Amino acid sequence: MREEEAVSEVVGTILVLAITIVLFTAVFVYVQNFPLATPSEQITINAELTYDPNTDILYENLSDQAGSLLLRSQTFLIIMINNVEHSTVLSSVNIVSPYGNSTKYLEPGDEIFWNSSSLNLDLSGNPTVGSLLFYKPSNQILWQSKNYLSNQISVSAIYVTPSPIKPNDSFTIIVQVYSFSPNTTVVNLNLSSVYGTQVNETMTLYYTSGDISSFYYTGVSPSTLPANSTAYAFVTCGSSSASSELHLL
Repeated sequence: MREEEAVSEVVGTILVLAITIVLFTAVFVYVQNFPLATPSEQITINAELTYDPNTDILYENLSDQAGSLLLRSQTFLIIMINNVEHSTVLSSVNIVSPYGNSTKYLEPGDEIFWNSSSLNLDLSGNPTVGSLLFYKPSNQILWQSKNYLSNQISVSAIYVTPSPIKPNDSFTIIVQVYSFSPNTTVVNLNLSSVYGTQVNETMTLYYTSGDISSFYYTGVSPSTLPANSTAYAFVTCGSSSASSELHLL
C-alpha cells in the first residue's frame, strides 16, 4: 500500500486568486477610462430688468453676488422674448469687474450689462421676457427668471437669498417694481409649489425711490423641496397688473 495526497485544493485556490486578480485589474482599468463627473456649479444673481418706452429698449443688469468661478467663454446669457430665444456668450457682453484685469472669468462682484438695442425688436405690446444663465461645461442652468413687461407697471427685479434655497432654512424673496403709484402698489406672492399646499402671502414694502418700490417676504422652507419650487409674484396698482416668476432651486 502507498499513500497519495491530492493537490487539487491547492491548485484550485491558486486559480481562484489568479482569476480574481485578473478580473480586478480589468475592472480597474475600465473604470479609470471613465470621464470624471463635472461638478455642479452654483451662483447667486441679483437681476434688474427695465424697459424704456421712449427708445423701445429693454435693459437687463445682472449682479453676481456669490458662487462659483465660471469661464465667460462657456457661460451664456439667454433672453427669451415672446418665446423667441436670443443667446449671447458672456465673453462678448459688457461686464464690469471690480478686479480690473479679470476678463476670463465671471466671478462674485461682476456686473453684467445687456440691452436689446441690437435686436431691433418691438417691445411695446407688454411682452413676456425670460432670462437664464447657462453654463456649458456642466450643462447646467445656473439662474433663471420670467417677467411680464408693461408701460405702466412692471417687475424690474426678483431674486431670493440664499440661492438656491435649502430645506428647513430661512429665505428672503425680494421683488422690485416699477410703478406709476408706488404707495398703492400691492405685491402678492404665491409659494404653493414650494409647500405643496395653497400659500399666498402679501409682501411687505420696505423701500421706495422715485417710481421703484422694493418688497420682501421672509419664510422657512419645508424639509422636502419639490424640483419645481417656484415663487410667483403678482403686482397690482389700480387697474394695471404685472407678474413674474422665479425658480428657487
